[in-house]
Amino acid sequence: MIRRLPITFTHLCFPALFAIYFTLIGCGQATGPDEVLPRLELSAQQLQLTQSADRFGLKLFREMVRQEPDKNIFISPLSVSMALGMTANGAANATLDSMRATLELDGLTEEESNAAYQSLIALLTQADPQVRMEIANSLWPRQGWTFEEDFIQRCEDYFAADIRSLDFADPASVDVINAWIEENTNGLIREMLDTIPAEAVLYLINALYFKGTWTYEFDPAETVDDQFNLLDGSQASIRMMRQEADLLYLANEQFQAVDLPYGDGLFSMTVLLPQPGISVDSIISELTPEYWSTWIGSLDTTAIHLQMPKFKFGYKVKMNAVLSNMGMAVAFSPAEADLTRMVPREGLGGENLFISRVLHQTFVQVDEEGTEAAAATMVEIGLTSMPATIAFRIDRPFIFVIRERSSGAMLFMGKIVEPLWEE
Repeated sequence: MIRRLPITFTHLCFPALFAIYFTLIGCGQATGPDEVLPRLELSAQQLQLTQSADRFGLKLFREMVRQEPDKNIFISPLSVSMALGMTANGAANATLDSMRATLELDGLTEEESNAAYQSLIALLTQADPQVRMEIANSLWPRQGWTFEEDFIQRCEDYFAADIRSLDFADPASVDVINAWIEENTNGLIREMLDTIPAEAVLYLINALYFKGTWTYEFDPAETVDDQFNLLDGSQASIRMMRQEADLLYLANEQFQAVDLPYGDGLFSMTVLLPQPGISVDSIISELTPEYWSTWIGSLDTTAIHLQMPKFKFGYKVKMNAVLSNMGMAVAFSPAEADLTRMVPREGLGGENLFISRVLHQTFVQVDEEGTEAAAATMVEIGLTSMPATIAFRIDRPFIFVIRERSSGAMLFMGKIVEPLWEE
């Protein structure tokens, strides 16, 4: 028998179709009849940071979809934001400005954004005792390298980063880093780092783990075999969960939206389903903070017969191109990046630090019990040589030209196969 259950609205999170994005009150709220919403009181800085994270997350998701159309995509904007937020503490000048603009942090000072990250970590991990939400950060310097004390201290103080020096020349170091990521994602993110390049000098890593049980679970006995319509018009076999419940709901000409809470109600999943004939990408293209806020404010409690597929998959992507397109290309430029608050330029012996890779890996499982998800973001800092003196040894036959530079007139030309010296 399909159960009919009253479900209260919680804090909204962002998905695209069935992708989950965890966030807090910055998105706004909708209420239904006689609902008492759980609520966390956010400081002005926390609220501003969550709003910035929302803007960054929507922008990042739109760019990911643009670059990887017709693919399953699952990202954690919070994880990416936190890893880059740590990295920004070592950036300076135009590099710092571009990173903060990309992260939508222009409205906060550096101290305010760091303090907001710090308090948001505590807030998220303690919000709901019925939901497991864990956040871990770490820095992995190459053994023998000394980074600016202020940079290291900020990562420790504001992001609770674990600092572990490693011998990158030892192949076992890859396993050590991967083991830390696996441990801090409850085993869901594995073998994220493939190899440590010779130019790598530092890794900054964020790991997230989420496990939430539906406030009202689906009955496994009601899950049935069904079909899912694919973009090319074909169908795929799925397992469809079913439930009848009072849910927060919205329908317009473009899509239907429904909200499902976890635990005590401070986390939830929101699903946007395009109306027939409307493409999912067209909905994603309109996912701006303004539209999102309007849509959320229109949700209302409605009796729903919900049918939702079970799904489980992993996702991995290198984000260099995406983040460059979003405005921080300078940070990836070996010649132009300015990470001198990590190591002063005079301490690099004519070389330069830059972001060589941003790797992002996620996992999600949605079933009758609830949702388990994990994400890790790795920022790899590389060392590159600045333009060096070129060796030019003339020890073989050559050609030479004597010319007038302003007119371009060639006065003499010669070919030397044996440089003679005649008296």
